[in-house]
Amino acid sequence: MFRIDDGVALVPFHAGFAPDVAAHVERDRERMGRWLRWVEHGGGEDAVRAFAATVEERRALDLGDNFAIVVDGAFAGSVDIHDVNRAHAVAAVGYWLGSAYGGRGIMTRAVRAVSELAFAQHGIHRLELFAAVGNHPSRAVAERAGFSLETTLRERLWAPHGFDDAALYVRFAP
Repeated sequence: MFRIDDGVALVPFHAGFAPDVAAHVERDRERMGRWLRWVEHGGGEDAVRAFAATVEERRALDLGDNFAIVVDGAFAGSVDIHDVNRAHAVAAVGYWLGSAYGGRGIMTRAVRAVSELAFAQHGIHRLELFAAVGNHPSRAVAERAGFSLETTLRERLWAPHGFDDAALYVRFAP
């Protein structure tokens, strides 16, 4: 466990979080499904358990990691390091947060913490973050977490309604 502050911690993601993830997806399906393709096809407990197995594989191969965001002992969302390219010291960060936890700076703190982890423990130099151009809350998190807008990529992100343009944010190791 990695404690961010008194009430917020990052815990390595595992299959035991499946019921919590499924409950958040059911509660926030419309909001989350607008931006996250996996919600449409994989928000149930079995799919989350299968995803947890892939997280374990990536973790074992040092190709990234995924953390549950735990707020006052309750599962609130997830933040991860993925698409690790060791040859170029590049990786990406992704995240989602249950609506009940929004507006408190929790995700900004979690993204900052996982970014520092990517730099310090995984040797990443360039960390990338993609957010749909219209996903203003996600873009605000990127900016508050110290990422800078590099460019906009046309039709880069697939969503259930079609393709979204992506704002590509970057942050470099200190």
